[in-house]
Amino acid sequence: MNVGHPIKLGWRYLFGRRLSNGVTRAATAGISVGTAAMIIVLSAFNGLEKLIKSSFEDIHPSAEIFSEDGGRFLPDSSLINKLNDTHFDWFPVLEQKAVIQTPQNEILVDIKGIPFQNLESFIWLDSLTSKLSTEPVRESIWLGSGVARQLGFSDLNGLETIQLYWPRNPEMGFIGMEPSLNKKSLSPYAIFQTNSKIDNTNVLVFLNSLHGWGKDHRWTSIQIWNSRKEAIQMDYAAEEIRALLKDFPYIIKGPKDQEKAVFRVMESEGLITSAILGFIVLLASLGLYSSIILTGLEREPQSAILSALGFPKNKIQQSFFWNGTWISVLGATIGFLISLLAVEIQTRFGLIKLGEGYIIEAYPVQFSLLQSIEVCVFVIAIGTALSFIASKKVSIDTLKLREKA
Repeated sequence: MNVGHPIKLGWRYLFGRRLSNGVTRAATAGISVGTAAMIIVLSAFNGLEKLIKSSFEDIHPSAEIFSEDGGRFLPDSSLINKLNDTHFDWFPVLEQKAVIQTPQNEILVDIKGIPFQNLESFIWLDSLTSKLSTEPVRESIWLGSGVARQLGFSDLNGLETIQLYWPRNPEMGFIGMEPSLNKKSLSPYAIFQTNSKIDNTNVLVFLNSLHGWGKDHRWTSIQIWNSRKEAIQMDYAAEEIRALLKDFPYIIKGPKDQEKAVFRVMESEGLITSAILGFIVLLASLGLYSSIILTGLEREPQSAILSALGFPKNKIQQSFFWNGTWISVLGATIGFLISLLAVEIQTRFGLIKLGEGYIIEAYPVQFSLLQSIEVCVFVIAIGTALSFIASKKVSIDTLKLREKA
């Protein structure tokens, strides 16, 4: 006699006024909350990662070319021709440790020499806190806001010149006394502000000027900037340049290579958080196990009747398996919808604030449909496994489904 399919019976067990239905609702709620929490936290990590990547792309070149030994170099014409054939913008950079001195203070800085035609449009200079009204000259210098603050001033009013000292031999560094140092008087032209890591140590000058002040005309690197901002993955340019220069003796680094520690910490935190949330979902799903056992005990009379009517005993057990599976699917679906609503509310209204001192006001979130589906599949898989185990526990003896002679 056909009294119903196990899938349908499992669905019907979700509804009713028995004690087990209260436990079922609690199990569904636990799975929903666990699923929503997992997706929301992962969305927060996505938003934070996107923000960090965006900030890095704004201050770091898309790729940077170095010599294999890490020292200075003069590229040959074949390298220049290769770079000119790409759609990327590029220019040489000369970096040098130097000491800046004013009557009030002296500090160690990283000085970057950039070609004249590129320096005025250099992305670090998009945000200037102070700038002279005159045109820059050969002896002009652009100061990071942190450098300016350490030197004892916040704007350029009343500041005439500063002294720059750097080693005559860059490989030797600051060894010996004054005769081993170059010296130049420079006129501060502007103060730029990007982030504290850059602003506290960096100053900019014209590349030709830096070459002209010393005897070394080599470069420390070639910076590649991707003007097609609609792109792409963060290390897209670095990967393309690596493929282009695979036969050349150079090292190519992307933003992730420049900030390995930051991205390693982010990846570790993401994995640890996902593991913790997965464990929480597992604990929440244990309520599902109890729900199936309790449902089996309460359904003893109905199960006995079904058995007497010829319904196979394995089908009865399957109905409890499907009951647990339905709970998992329903809980994961509700959790998915809750997380989608929560992320949308945060995106639109920014209810959770970061506080003062951050570059944005509200905590960033980014919803990933694929990631959310993976979470739901993970939750349903756990629920299905527990349902299978619990349905086996609801044995024929427990249900008193003995055939009567």
